[in-house]
Amino acid sequence: MSDKWFGEDDPPVSVYRVVDEPELSYLETYGNYGSNPSQSGKYFALTLDGARAFANAPMNVGSTLTTATLPQSVANRGVRFNDPGRYGAGSSLFFSQRQLGEVYGTISRPVIWKER
Repeated sequence: MSDKWFGEDDPPVSVYRVVDEPELSYLETYGNYGSNPSQSGKYFALTLDGARAFANAPMNVGSTLTTATLPQSVANRGVRFNDPGRYGAGSSLFFSQRQLGEVYGTISRPVIWKER
């Protein structure tokens, strides 16, 4: 994780990720989201509302919402897509496994989102 200061030339982009218990434990231990068993990459929602919708999917019962920021230049390297539907995250980013080193090297310390 980076303590990089974001400037006007590379502003921060907020990203949100819904994690299950094992990923939350990994995040708390290592400070990043790690890799999944298939080594396929990681998805991030670009809005809090989208992440909340995804977290509310029946398959995500007991999940935890997290947030962090990435430099715009790194976010621009992800694949942008729309995750539609009732439980879809809407505007989202995907990073392949080989991109995660750069993502984790520049991402701010992820914060566990506390709903109020």
